[in-house]
Amino acid sequence: MRSISSFKEIVSNYDYFLFDQWGVLHNGSFKFPFAEKCLKYLKKENKKIVLVSNSSRPTDLSIENLENLGINNKLYDYCITSGQIALNFLEKDIYCKYGKKCLPLKLPKEKKKFFNLDCTTNFKKANFAMIADLKSGLTVLDFAEDLDNMLKHKLPLLCANPDYLVHNNDNLSMCGGTIANLYSDLGGKVFRYGKPYKPIYEDIIKKMKIRDRKKVLAVGDSLWHDIDGGNKMNFDTLWIKNGIHKSQLDKKHEIKPLLNEFNPKYAINELKL
Repeated sequence: MRSISSFKEIVSNYDYFLFDQWGVLHNGSFKFPFAEKCLKYLKKENKKIVLVSNSSRPTDLSIENLENLGINNKLYDYCITSGQIALNFLEKDIYCKYGKKCLPLKLPKEKKKFFNLDCTTNFKKANFAMIADLKSGLTVLDFAEDLDNMLKHKLPLLCANPDYLVHNNDNLSMCGGTIANLYSDLGGKVFRYGKPYKPIYEDIIKKMKIRDRKKVLAVGDSLWHDIDGGNKMNFDTLWIKNGIHKSQLDKKHEIKPLLNEFNPKYAINELKL
């Protein structure tokens, strides 16, 4: 892993740049000015910019949120979310194989609306379960009984946000990906579409007509998702250190095994020129 102090050091090596949103470009409440300058610099250099998010929202709502944060859509060429890919695959992977009756796992009302879900709380009537973003304060124990019942009824789980953790007001909160991983470990069938899984990257490759993967740099703060996903697609990777793993940086027994496992090509404290 090569540590860099300026994003400019590596820009000339790549034509396509895949940026995570939360933790790289903004924190959910405000944009990072230094990161915005990087996007402007890339546009001046005629580079292609893709924003890739594990948000369970459809892409148009993600773009709307970016605009509200002050990130103009002229600063990037394409935006895609985990939620949008899940929507794109919902009919083929879930409805056609299992049915349309959904058991929502702590699913916010807006997500039920976005996905136009036909919901039930009856495990016997459900065809599949779905999880997305989670409110703060929930733990794995809050899902234990539901997961047990899902296993008994052999319900597949659709996870629209495969992140493990997210920063909410500087506090770490659990995301749907943690529960999805647990269900998979217990033997349950899980469908995931965001980083680090192939569908979201295959969508980008097709949309952006990428032919040479060595000309792609994946940028993100999550070793589990951004860096792992980039590596799996044979992209080079840049790890933003002061993001989701910030609290682990001074705990060598935690961060060293992760770095050994995911091995980003570059690292920088924050996205800046």
